[in-house]
Amino acid sequence: MRQLPSQWRQDHFQIKPLDMSKGYLRFFEPDVLIQTRPDQFERLGLDDGQSFEKRRYYSLDRVIRREAGMEADLDVGLNMCCRYQHLFKTEFQFKKRKKPRILSFREGSKADTAFFEAAFGYFPKEELPYFSELYCRSLETEEAAPSAQTWLEIVERRAGYPLYYTCRDMEVQSGHRSNPAIFIFDPSKPSDVIDFWNFRIFTPTALPVNSRWLAQSREFIGRFIRQNYRPLPGNRNGVMINASIHIARSLDLKSVIDELNLTEFELPKNSCTFQDWYQPVWQAWDDDDRVLRPTASILSALERDIQITPTGEGRIMLRFPTLAPEFDGGAIGAGPKWVNTVAVKQYSAKPDIALVLPSAGFEGKRRYPSVGLGKQFVSREGFVTFQQFAHDEAYLELPSPAQAITSWLAADGIEAKPSDAGRVAEQIIESVGGLGGTHAFRDKRIVELLDKMARNRREYSDGSSDEFGDRTATVQEWLKVLGPLQKRTWGRWRTLDTLVERGMLRLGLSLNCTHCTQANWYSIDEVESHIRCSRCLKQFLFPQGNSKAANWAYRVIGPFATPHFARGAYTVALALRFLDDELGSFGNLTFSTGIELSKDGVTKEADFYAWRSADGFSRASRSPLTLIGECKSLGSDSFKDADINNLKHLAELIPGAYLITASMKDRLSTDELSRLRELAAWGWSLPRPSPLIVLTGLELFGDGPLSHDWKEAGGRAKEAFLRHQHIFDFPTLAAATQELHLEMEPEVVADLQYGPRRRVWTSANQQSRSKSSQGRAKRKTQAANS
Repeated sequence: MRQLPSQWRQDHFQIKPLDMSKGYLRFFEPDVLIQTRPDQFERLGLDDGQSFEKRRYYSLDRVIRREAGMEADLDVGLNMCCRYQHLFKTEFQFKKRKKPRILSFREGSKADTAFFEAAFGYFPKEELPYFSELYCRSLETEEAAPSAQTWLEIVERRAGYPLYYTCRDMEVQSGHRSNPAIFIFDPSKPSDVIDFWNFRIFTPTALPVNSRWLAQSREFIGRFIRQNYRPLPGNRNGVMINASIHIARSLDLKSVIDELNLTEFELPKNSCTFQDWYQPVWQAWDDDDRVLRPTASILSALERDIQITPTGEGRIMLRFPTLAPEFDGGAIGAGPKWVNTVAVKQYSAKPDIALVLPSAGFEGKRRYPSVGLGKQFVSREGFVTFQQFAHDEAYLELPSPAQAITSWLAADGIEAKPSDAGRVAEQIIESVGGLGGTHAFRDKRIVELLDKMARNRREYSDGSSDEFGDRTATVQEWLKVLGPLQKRTWGRWRTLDTLVERGMLRLGLSLNCTHCTQANWYSIDEVESHIRCSRCLKQFLFPQGNSKAANWAYRVIGPFATPHFARGAYTVALALRFLDDELGSFGNLTFSTGIELSKDGVTKEADFYAWRSADGFSRASRSPLTLIGECKSLGSDSFKDADINNLKHLAELIPGAYLITASMKDRLSTDELSRLRELAAWGWSLPRPSPLIVLTGLELFGDGPLSHDWKEAGGRAKEAFLRHQHIFDFPTLAAATQELHLEMEPEVVADLQYGPRRRVWTSANQQSRSKSSQGRAKRKTQAANS
């Protein structure tokens, strides 16, 4: 659009025409896009020059294929004639006991024809005229005028129509449950027609009503409302289903209500609602989990669940049988005929496949996550693969989390490389079997003992230093730590067997060398009659006659032997576990630990980068949230000015990302509070906010759920629990942790979060309360006088 229609400009959501067009594409995310003017793709910033994009972007002259001696045919998608031929072979060639009434429509007035075309379907007049002929001949249709009487026959289900047979026997999957809806619009207004067309895609139960036929429609509308006013199935709280009547934006709400005059039908109270505004589906809600968003429906011809073992190491490939509509006629065009959408689920403690991916629908992300053979891309539904042949196999290349994140950032000119500390964190998570396995060390005493056992280097004031070997801890030391923990709710999982199985500890014997008297540790496999000292390298006999000379002891192994709390890896693993598990169990997390991000010669490090999705088993209504973490261990004053500046730079590099600061200590220092409060205020103030989430040992070491941990902690934590009760979204988590750990007042956080909008709302609310109080006082005075 060059400019918005006048009805849309009156909307509260002011937006530029180009941004609205891009918003529509983002919401509906079509598999194939056709431009009607040569400059549309260019103005939208869509690149149709690559071979990959040529499968998705078409001009009108490429949609229809014309060959000498043959009728024109579609070069993209499936020909509806195949659908009609299949219906004839399977159903309509046989004589029915009761012949159905199937309609085709003749031309009427411009407005009536436009209404029927949008609501029930017309055929093209100039291009592909045989579509209409085959429809009428195969289904033995009856011609009807686009009138109010024909409309009534259709909505009362006494007659079929073209769009019905297009979608019949296909499953329409709606993004969320929606009440029965009526959409009243003026078909002479193109903006109303567009609104209805889009409204029906995210509300499949929509009943179209022509505003010019309200007098003829009102009786059926009354019956429709009464029939649909019924208890919600499975609800024992008396919740009723009611119809919603949506009034197009070009119409006056009061005039429509007066003309309908539904009070005459004595409908049950609250059986219907009126709405004269349109859902701003073009608006991105990626930053707010609390908004109930409409979701485009999915039209599915076939669905199947299959279990497949991926092949390959560097490139993970899936090979699966193509799903094809049963009415495919076998005609071959240059473009794709249908798509298979693959929603990948990997039931593994540590998925090696990126299960959460931002959509590449219209983002212009080259080589993200992988174009494979040029026949796939990532959408909010899953991996979309283009298909042409029914009896064929399809291939799908699946990216690892690191590959997906690296390619996504590279598309924006950001180079991502793993850091050394990130590799340690990755090894620790892999060793314990994924984020869920972090329960093995989810306690401060366990972490402190592990760090005490790790390799260490002591530096003295005179400049000298001393290297210590692997420190050990006796069985008694570990039992002293684990004993009290095993009495807690999830304590039975914290045993020495668990720590050994998770690759954290190894049992052995501690012996003193008879030559240099230094202590040595030997694993069970290394114990022999003659033992070599690791310090003086001399051999000595195992003290078989002195049972007290050898002590059973554990040593940390693998990445757990890394000093300084595994270079912060414990905090990284526990923070990711919390973000993955504590805010709902249906979402997934794709993450990469410890990456260095470079752009324009500036390099900054993030302790983790993650995508979090809150959508479980349906089409995602929004892109996943981006989480960037800065993690510390138990230092008294860990979050320095350099760390705050680092997070600010990352937020500017990746707008809208959530900033996570995590440490294992229970309280922050005074200086840390000051720095993090400033970062929190800065994050809320950005054009696209980057809210700050503060995690401490209270969250990292808690057994969960979060509300229980806060309630049991008492003090400010209990107050935060009573204020928020249950936290299921990240904006609320950010506000709640700022109130608790940064000791910020709720009003201050809310003012930062909502800004001028909250102040306007508060002012209006106070005025409303004042007027209400004045009204109550006036009524009391009148009552006293009477």
